[in-house]
Formats: sequence, C-alpha cells, structure tokens
Amino acid sequence: MTSRSTGLLYIVPAFSALLLVLFSPVFYGFWFSLHRIRYGAASEFIGLGNYEQLLSDPAIAATFGRTAIHTSISVLLTVVISLALALWVHRLPPKRGFIVQMIVIVPWITSTVVATLLFKWVFVSDIGMAMSILRMMGLPDLQLLGDPNSAMGLLIAVSVWKRLGYALIILLAGLKSIPEDYIEAASLDGAGSWNIVRLILLPLLKTPLLLVMIVLTLSNINTVESPLVLTGGGPGSATRILAIDVFDRAFVNYDLGSATSLALIMFFGNVLLVLAYVRLSKWKV
Repeated sequence: MTSRSTGLLYIVPAFSALLLVLFSPVFYGFWFSLHRIRYGAASEFIGLGNYEQLLSDPAIAATFGRTAIHTSISVLLTVVISLALALWVHRLPPKRGFIVQMIVIVPWITSTVVATLLFKWVFVSDIGMAMSILRMMGLPDLQLLGDPNSAMGLLIAVSVWKRLGYALIILLAGLKSIPEDYIEAASLDGAGSWNIVRLILLPLLKTPLLLVMIVLTLSNINTVESPLVLTGGGPGSATRILAIDVFDRAFVNYDLGSATSLALIMFFGNVLLVLAYVRLSKWKV
C-alpha cells in the first residue's frame, strides 16, 4: 500500500462523520423540498412546485432586498470599525490594549438572545434607558422600534455591536503577525501613517480580512435570533429578512415545503458568496 493510500485511510473516519453531519441534511432537505409536506412528512412528489410557489410570492423579492441591505451595511461597518480599533489597539501598551479588547469582546461571547434583549431594553419605548434619558432632558419619546427605518438601523447596530469583538481579535492577530521591520523600513523611507496602512498593512491583512468578511456575511445572512428577539420582523415587514422568513414559514405557518426550499436557496447562496469572496480577493494559500 502506498503512502498516499495510507493517508487517505486516515481521513476516511473524519470525512465520513463530516458527510453524515454536514452534507446528508442538504441532500435530504433537497429531496424533502421536492415533495408536498403533510404533517411533517413527504407525501407527494411535486418536483419544483415548492420552488415555483416560493418564487411566485410577491414579497420574497423585498425580503431578499432587506437581507442584502442589512448584511452589506452590517459587514461594512463592522469591518471598518474593527480595523480602526485593531490599528489603535495594536499601538497601545499591552495592559491598556488588553482592557480595550476585553470590553469589545464581551458582546461577542455573550449569548445572542441575551445581548439582543439587553439592546432592546435600552431602546424600548416605555422603560428603555435611552427613552428615560430623553424624558429627563425634556425631549419627546422616540418610537425607535416602532418606526420602519429606525428599526432596521437598530438591527444593524445590534449586528455590528455583537460581532465587533470577533472581527477585532482576528484583525489584531493579523497585525501582530506582521514584522515590525516592514513598518520601520517604510517610516525610514518617508512613508506616512496612511501610506503604511494602505500599502503595507492592508495587503498583508488580506487573509484575515477575507476570513472576517466571510464569517460576518454568513452570520448576518443566517442569523434569526437578533431580528426575532429585537423586532420579530416588524414593524410590519421592515426587518423581515430571509432567516425570519424561513422561521415563520416553518414554525408559524407550518409550510415546511417552501421553508425547506428557501433554506436550500440560502445555503447555495452562502456557498456562492464564499466562492465570490475568494475569487474577488484572488486569495492564494
């Protein structure tokens, strides 16, 4: 037996477990989506009927649009803020930098439901801390969770606040792996701070940035806890994103056929987004 064959034998158990846990639900879900679902079981083969019913829903296009807005703004803000924080913390003394990291990382290590509830209690109209401060200042109450525009803004703020710690840690680790000799050489050549960041640090941070953007994009698209706890998809359908739509179809309306079809569309969309990120970044090992 060759060494290559021996190596393949070693990965068979792990690959089998991966196939069972990750890929078999996808194949089963696809088979499930090709049937009419009654009482939680596939009863009649209808081909692409569930997909046709889903895509003929006039509200689905708006749901995709809201998901794109929520995801793109959340990822952009998180990356920009976390990169700025990472550059700042990298230059701080170790003790001060450690304190800043601990403060920023707390929302990330907190349960999403708990973190979102804390955020909601700050802005709820009757007993929220923000509203109490406004009343103390003699200002009128703002129905932030009841206004469609501000509700989406709060949902984006929760997403940024919750995931900022993760992005900061990854980017800070990338910065610490860059040799100081590069920065010192650039400074001796007369490069300013902005040019050092733009021409040296950002290119060398391409892999951490790629990882952060992939994880942030997928987590924002697939999150159901934050919008469900914060707004429930409301007011109206202002914060109804794809994950909420899947949840409602499956567990509120018991329309498991269209819920499974939409979940599969999201899955393959996630795969295409990851491939697009890697392709556009021209990333190489």
